[in-house]
Amino acid sequence: MNERLQQWRERLTELSNRFSKKQKMIIGAIAAFLIISATLAIYIASRPNYAPLFSGNLTEVDVAQIKTELDAMGYAEYKIEGNNVLVPEKDKYNLAADLTAKNVPKGEGVRLDIFSQNIGMGMTDRQFDVVERDAMQTQLADLLKTVDGVRNAKVILTMPEESVFVQEDAQKATASIVVDVEPGKQLTAPQVNALYNLVSKSVPNLPKENIVIMNQYSEMLEMTEEEGNVYALDQYEQQRKIKKDIENDIQKNLQNMLGTILGRDKVFVYPYVKLNFDKTQREEQLVEPVDKENNEGIIISAEKIQETYSGKGAQAGGTAGTGETQIPGYPGAAGGGDNEYEKIEDRVNREVNRIKQNIVAQPYKIEDITINVGVEPPNPNDPASLTPEVQANIQQIIGNVVRASLSSQGTEFTQQQIDQRVKVFAQAFNGKQEVVQEGNSWMPYLIGGAIGLLVIAGIVAFILVRRKRNQQADVENVATDTKPFEIPDLEYAEEGEDVIVRKQLEKLANDRPEEFVGLLRTWLADE
Repeated sequence: MNERLQQWRERLTELSNRFSKKQKMIIGAIAAFLIISATLAIYIASRPNYAPLFSGNLTEVDVAQIKTELDAMGYAEYKIEGNNVLVPEKDKYNLAADLTAKNVPKGEGVRLDIFSQNIGMGMTDRQFDVVERDAMQTQLADLLKTVDGVRNAKVILTMPEESVFVQEDAQKATASIVVDVEPGKQLTAPQVNALYNLVSKSVPNLPKENIVIMNQYSEMLEMTEEEGNVYALDQYEQQRKIKKDIENDIQKNLQNMLGTILGRDKVFVYPYVKLNFDKTQREEQLVEPVDKENNEGIIISAEKIQETYSGKGAQAGGTAGTGETQIPGYPGAAGGGDNEYEKIEDRVNREVNRIKQNIVAQPYKIEDITINVGVEPPNPNDPASLTPEVQANIQQIIGNVVRASLSSQGTEFTQQQIDQRVKVFAQAFNGKQEVVQEGNSWMPYLIGGAIGLLVIAGIVAFILVRRKRNQQADVENVATDTKPFEIPDLEYAEEGEDVIVRKQLEKLANDRPEEFVGLLRTWLADE
């Protein structure tokens, strides 16, 4: 046995001696690569392929329940990644069936099956209401998860207390919901409407306006109408809101303008606007002449006919076809005598501009407006201190605003009609709040000091940075100017016959070793 091993060792040694060192390194690298590749392939092939045990989005409570049950079963080949439990794919279905049979995961909260399990005579009405509400919240959260894009949901319900008495204004239920939207998705308007409808129809006595839904980023999800991105208010609320917005804009603009002139706390503006919310559509077909000065259209064709006759006999004429022997449509017979006949006829066809318009009048048009302006006189106790000239100027300013607001009606209003819509009165303001400014007198100094410190700090920082840059530049210049001192190699001058003879012998030994050996033998024999 040892002899055979020795033979194999000698053969390997002989085989290795045939290759150079570089070839040996290449062969070793190829062998190592093949061994590593085979090892990785075997490892990947033998490694189990993990898959989620339950599809869908699990909560932290669900993951904890699954982990506890798997540990109790003695199964350890699982991994937890985020809110998913991964198991080998070959064991997935068996484990899922076993856990489902044990009602795992149970999820959060209370479900309706608790009533069939724990109902008894010892439960009070208060406990029953709490359990019922918790179960309803859990079931409603599970229902909202079925909407595409909703990963999880939290529901809080507030149920009104039932009363044995008949009440005119029955209390309504309320719902506060937080939905966890999947990353990269955004709920569309129909999906948000579906959430509101699901909650409203699932909870008794819960109107949609008592439902608040937001996402995990604290962004409100408002229910919208199907035909627009406006809030789901009824028609009256929409019109009221639009009217209020217009009145607030007019009040704000006039308050700023008059407040700048008279003082912020010296004037108060209250406008009232009447709007037309009708959306009308009409069609107009108009005919207009091309030449409006002469009221004529453009000539598209013209024809001029001229007939003349001169001779004896009656001219062609008479009533066509009136005699018994005459042919209808032809002039009567000619009479005697010398006559002349001339007929001129002009035929001109003209074309006019034909205009067809479809006009759609948008709603929200101001039909009428009144503005009341209260002005505090310079002497609050003396209304007469507000001069008539100032009142007239204010009246004129407000009148211009009223005239511009009503200009869309196409009606020219007289000055008297405008003045009837504007009222300016002088009155002391009793509801003003006194503003005390002594407490904040130190604020300007504090702000000025802070600004000064910032400026000084900026200047110091600029000086330090500039100085540091200059130092770095000096160091770089010194380093650049410094050149390394190179020591030249010493040249060895080989001179003499001995050196020349030695080089010739070395060259002879390398090129022709047999002659070199013969030369050595000759030298030895001579010696």
